[in-house]
Amino acid sequence: MKVYGVSTLAKPPKSQFPNYAVLYADNQVYKFLNTVWEFDGKPFSKPWKKQKLYIENPRLPRPDFFTFGIGKFVCNERARELVAEPLEMCGEFLPVEIEREEGKYWLYHVTHCLNVVDDKKSKWRYLGPGHSSRIIDRPAFIGERLGEESLFKIPEDNGGTIYCLERTGDPDDGEFKALVGQHHLIGLEFELIWKGK
Repeated sequence: MKVYGVSTLAKPPKSQFPNYAVLYADNQVYKFLNTVWEFDGKPFSKPWKKQKLYIENPRLPRPDFFTFGIGKFVCNERARELVAEPLEMCGEFLPVEIEREEGKYWLYHVTHCLNVVDDKKSKWRYLGPGHSSRIIDRPAFIGERLGEESLFKIPEDNGGTIYCLERTGDPDDGEFKALVGQHHLIGLEFELIWKGK
């Protein structure tokens, strides 16, 4: 059993470009999204209105999974269809529009938040005295508390990281990381965070 941190900062392989296209939004969209608190592992708190995003540098290559802030990503319809099962089990798809881009796009938000951190084996950084002033540097997990779902968040980092559980590494088991690899979807990196039994 392995847990990976999921990042949307993947670099295009064998490319002259330093990164994939990144999504941004106008101030009123950021205000509506209230990005500090809305994406911490619970469902979006307000009725959703389709939001308009834009690509800052239109010359960069387009990924299947776009960067759009911390703890969330935007995916195209192809990615949504190919990895629908694990994504639907762990979060919500919120429709968005990307200026000057054809097709359907979805802001994906993990709402599956778990109490699975092993407090003693995790690495912490202390900003002051006591437990209330610490932040998690590298989590360790209680393996038997991890369910069947591929993606989850933890309250210890305020939902800032999307974690991906891998039990078998087999796409036939519906695991997110394995499905992304099988279908050659681009834009994500998986960093090994923890290995358990």
